Amino acid sequence: MKRLVLFLTLLPFVCATMAPARLPAAPVEEKEAGSASLDLTVDDFGISFGNSKRVHGLRFNIRDEGVEEVIGLNLTLWKPGENPDAVMKGLQLGIYGPSADELHFLSAGLITVEAHSLISGIAVSGGAVVCEGTFNGISLGGLANVSGGMNGIAIGGLANVSEGRVRGIMLGGLANVAEGAMSGISFGGLANVAEGHVTGITAGGLANVAEGDMTGISVGGLANVAEGDLMGISAGGLANVAEGRVIGLTFGGLANVSEGDMMGISLGGLANVSEDGMTGISIGGLANVTEGRMNGISIGGLANVSEGYMSGISIGGLAAVADGPISGLTAGGLVVYTSESASGLIATFGAVDVGAIEGIAVGGIGSVSLEDIDDPVINYTGIRAMNARWVTVHGIDIDIEKDLTGFAASGIRIAAGRITGMASSLVVSSDEMRGLGIGGVNYSADLQVGLSIGIVNYTEHLNGIQIGLVNIARNKSKPFQILPILNAHFD
Repeated sequence: MKRLVLFLTLLPFVCATMAPARLPAAPVEEKEAGSASLDLTVDDFGISFGNSKRVHGLRFNIRDEGVEEVIGLNLTLWKPGENPDAVMKGLQLGIYGPSADELHFLSAGLITVEAHSLISGIAVSGGAVVCEGTFNGISLGGLANVSGGMNGIAIGGLANVSEGRVRGIMLGGLANVAEGAMSGISFGGLANVAEGHVTGITAGGLANVAEGDMTGISVGGLANVAEGDLMGISAGGLANVAEGRVIGLTFGGLANVSEGDMMGISLGGLANVSEDGMTGISIGGLANVTEGRMNGISIGGLANVSEGYMSGISIGGLAAVADGPISGLTAGGLVVYTSESASGLIATFGAVDVGAIEGIAVGGIGSVSLEDIDDPVINYTGIRAMNARWVTVHGIDIDIEKDLTGFAASGIRIAAGRITGMASSLVVSSDEMRGLGIGGVNYSADLQVGLSIGIVNYTEHLNGIQIGLVNIARNKSKPFQILPILNAHFD
């Protein structure tokens, strides 16, 4: 190695000494301004010292300007001039940094790495990696990575900024910003902001903001905000806000707010608010409020309020109020009210004020205002059977000793020896689960085949996928038996 370094060091002096002896009568050609160089090449293959335009091999220069093509090693020392047509492939190194129209393979500069049209491969800069066109590959910018579009892995000390689409893994000390869509894995110290859709895993110290849909796993220190739909698993320190629908598993320190439907599991420290409707499991520290229908399990610390109908299990610490019909299990600490009919189990320590009721109404210390009461029969056991198939639905409980086949939905619990099909409940319990299970807790004592979605998913033997806060599969090797968000195993 020492001999190689000594050879490269002495090579230009040796060649300069030998040149007059070999060609004593040949005049020295005057090259274009800014392109003087000593080229030890044959058909552009070899070694060049100076500002040569085309070299395939090794090229050493102080300042690049007007370069056309370099394939191999290009080492430049100072700030480049204009290289609008330059294509560099191989290893581009610069104390200030390389600059070309296209940079390929590995480019590194102390201050910057710049390209007009394309960077592909690996780009490393102490300052910034800048490409007016598309970047494809791995980009490491001490301060920032800036491009017209990003595909690959970009790590910016302060930020990653794209005028177009971003796809891949983006790590920005402060932010990741895209004027187009953002898809993949994005971590921003303060925020991830996209003018288009956001898809994938997105984590922002303060917020994740999308002018389109936000789909996947989104974690914002303060908020997740989407001008379109918010779908997947969303956790906002203060709030999750969508101008469209909210679908999936949503946690808001203060609130979850949707101008469209809210479907899935929604947990709001203070409230869950939807303009269109709520379907699924909604738990609000103070209230669940919708201008549309309320379906599923709704628990509000103070109240559940619906301008449409209310069905399923609705429990309000003080009140359950609906402008439309109420059906299922409805409980309000002080009042249950609807201007239309109520069916199922209605319970309160205060008053029940309805137009007509079918089922059971219980008032603790208040009054009951009823137009009609039909068949007030209490059945706390729910549906019990040896086997059940096709569609099995109960507001409280389903208990099947052997096989439950088809579609099953229950407010509190589903229990069966074997479940085949789709089961949705606060608790889904079985020895063997085959198909789709959706619940707060999905428990399979022996085997789960298919997909389970819940807050906690447990099985002794997993042959499928679990999605939830805590996923437990005892047949996997440690430490992968217990995983957050996603767990998968296929035999």
